[in-house]
Amino acid sequence: MKTPSNAAPVDSRNARTKRYKKVLSDITKAKVCPFCPESFKWHTKPILSRNGSWLITENFQPYPNAKYHFLLVGKEHKETLAELTTKDLESLIKLTNWATREFDIKGGGLTIRFGDTLYTGATVRHLHAHYIVPQVENGQISPVYFPIG
Repeated sequence: MKTPSNAAPVDSRNARTKRYKKVLSDITKAKVCPFCPESFKWHTKPILSRNGSWLITENFQPYPNAKYHFLLVGKEHKETLAELTTKDLESLIKLTNWATREFDIKGGGLTIRFGDTLYTGATVRHLHAHYIVPQVENGQISPVYFPIG
């Protein structure tokens, strides 16, 4: 699906690795949104579960110090929080609760970037959430830094 906004569906300025910049370059050439169902081929991790209009999968490039780094992706192309419905939010929470039970998660963070990637630091404009759980060893936490901007 072509992105409905005037901006490109991906922003390689925010890529953390050369490998990911290459993936984003390929997506840019294809002129598609990589998170829309018909072009979800660039994501290499399996879908773990679905609920309503959302799915959950592992991030194929987890942030350093993350024990778990999941992505929750909406099946419909949306770019702003104003586009989310109550059903969208219910599905998002149900999938987060599923992962919390399935992976015996004691705590973590749920983040959603929205809007212009210059401000968000995102690489994909399609609205998605990150569910991140830090590593803890011997009672010591390893912080996970999630950039915004």
